[in-house]
Amino acid sequence: PQNRVDEAKAELKKLISEFGKIGSNLNQIAKYFNQGGILSSEMRNEIRKSLRDIYEMKYEVMKMTGDFRGSN
Repeated sequence: PQNRVDEAKAELKKLISEFGKIGSNLNQIAKYFNQGGILSSEMRNEIRKSLRDIYEMKYEVMKMTGDFRGSN
């Protein structure tokens, strides 16, 4: 139904935006290390947070694709 498609589009737009933010964060982390930055506990927390966000979004995408296949 059209309503599910519209909901999925809205969710995908949100996920794409989040992927962009995470990508930007990862680029900043890479730049930090490429410029000789040290691995501090703050930096470790940022890396962990970014990885956690990626895995959470992966789960959401997998859940959405399962919904479209009819296998909740």
